[in-house]
Amino acid sequence: MKTRLLGIVLLCAMCTVAFASPSTQPASASTSSKKPTTAPAKFPTPAELMKKMQSMEKAKSSLAKVAYFDISGAITERPASFSWMAGQQDNQTLRSLLERLQQARDDKDVRAVLITIEDSTLNLAQAQEIRDALVDLRKAGKKTFVYADSYDTTSYTLASGATNICMMPGGDIMVLGVGIETMFYKGIMDKAGVKADYVQIGEYKGAEEPYTRSEPSPELRGELNHVVEALYDQIVSGISLARNMPSDKVKDLIDDTLVPARVAKDRGFVDHLVDEDGLRSLLKDELGKDINLVQDYGEPAKEAIDFSNPFSFLTAMAKKPAPSNKPAIAVVYADGVIQDGDGAGSLFSQGGVGSETMRQALRKAARDENVKAVVLRIDSPGGSALASEVMWQATRRLAEKKPVIVSVGNMAASGGYYLASAGDYIFADPSAIVGSIGVVGGKFVIKDLFDKLGLSTETFQKGRNADLFSQNTPFNERQRRLITNWMRGTYDQFTDRVMSTRKDKIKDIDKVARGRIFLAQQAKDLGMIDELGGTESAIAYAAGKAKLSPGSYDIRVLPSPRTIADYFTGGAGADTAMPFTPKITISPDSILRALPASTKQLITQQLQMVQLMQERPVVLMSPYVVKMQ
Repeated sequence: MKTRLLGIVLLCAMCTVAFASPSTQPASASTSSKKPTTAPAKFPTPAELMKKMQSMEKAKSSLAKVAYFDISGAITERPASFSWMAGQQDNQTLRSLLERLQQARDDKDVRAVLITIEDSTLNLAQAQEIRDALVDLRKAGKKTFVYADSYDTTSYTLASGATNICMMPGGDIMVLGVGIETMFYKGIMDKAGVKADYVQIGEYKGAEEPYTRSEPSPELRGELNHVVEALYDQIVSGISLARNMPSDKVKDLIDDTLVPARVAKDRGFVDHLVDEDGLRSLLKDELGKDINLVQDYGEPAKEAIDFSNPFSFLTAMAKKPAPSNKPAIAVVYADGVIQDGDGAGSLFSQGGVGSETMRQALRKAARDENVKAVVLRIDSPGGSALASEVMWQATRRLAEKKPVIVSVGNMAASGGYYLASAGDYIFADPSAIVGSIGVVGGKFVIKDLFDKLGLSTETFQKGRNADLFSQNTPFNERQRRLITNWMRGTYDQFTDRVMSTRKDKIKDIDKVARGRIFLAQQAKDLGMIDELGGTESAIAYAAGKAKLSPGSYDIRVLPSPRTIADYFTGGAGADTAMPFTPKITISPDSILRALPASTKQLITQQLQMVQLMQERPVVLMSPYVVKMQ
């Protein structure tokens, strides 16, 4: 349509020029008989112009169409919570990338797909989903090319699904394997005069161990070793299957650790050694013709903005997409530590899953007649027990009206699994960690630290347990029994919630509870999840449950990103601070920025847990971070 409109505009413009009267007329016959000093401009006729445009279109159509995708930095699970322009996504999400790859798979004009990877922070679950999308493209007869200067575990897992893996001649493959990092703070806390007074329900839980031990317990050590071995086997088998090579060969790649480019090619791990600037020539050779590299393939068209006109700019910011009456599948994201309220009070800038934000989103999905089913995408280590219950109840109320399908990404542990159990059907990525059904609670006693600093405190109280959460005294025996009974009640409620929705699938709750953790396949065997698969599988299943045929429905993200207009019109998020409100803060996140990503994530997660404990001393949270390099 755009091409036709352009052609009409050009034709009209040319016709106007061709038939316009001269701006000056000859003064007399004598002057008109003189030859002009320069030849008049010869404009093409409409027929000639149309022929030229058709020739250009034909030349373009003769090129091999290649859809290009760039993966740089983080691929987020959910859209940004704020967008300057309504209807425009300011970050690249996993689902949007998978949707565009799926579009390329079904586009008969697309001959090949090219993905370049640079400074990626993909987790293993995301890499597996993109790899599976590349496998689907291969099955559809498309050639797929993945390029990186060098590869690590996650980026090579992604690339293994391609028909052509490309790497810079001076690059290398560094697949280190799997690591789960735990950090123990008891030693430094002893020196500082801080005592962790904790109670734990579930001997395999391990969430209190970083504060009460200097090394993992035998139970926690066994759980983590089990997960490491299962993840390792999954990585080996995934690469082996995708590259059609023996698993021992992949294990050698891991054991060798650092494999230079030429060795990697000789051993069949890489297909082409080429630098990024040589990709176009490579694609031309492989496809047998010149290429048309479509760099914005599948991206929604963006309206041009006249920045010289402030009214045009403000109108573009305030403009919202026209409402659609098509049936929709709503996707709701639970990404991060689970917290009470809106999640905005999180320590550090990473945010979290706010129980009130989630409740509002689920309530909106229930009331919207166009929303026919909901996919709940979870990547969470857990958090507040109360917030987990709030979201479980809201999810079950929604499930009474519409199908609720859960998609587990990297993790649904502790409170994350509490929420997942509220769904009607649970998908999980193969590398997802599931479980950690257990409870931990307590407080930090810092009186000795105060004494070392020369601070003294005095407590005035009325009531037998007024000092229950005092940081000056540990629990007495009566208080410890009180806390233990409270946590036992929370644990029993956790298991009851799980069994209320999965009683026909989990045969023995004791085998899956007590803090144990599992990878997705083991969780499936135990009845904790229903099927291995990613976001797209969950969406397709939800559409089937809602009796929606492919292509007949929209995907709607809830809650939708706030825009600048919301702050002036009272729309979603209008009660929150302006995105550009000046603040003078010292961010702990900036202090930790120099640390390795996994260490930063681990410390952040532990400090978020400490923050939760100050607000409500019973939490459902997993104590570890999975590291892939």
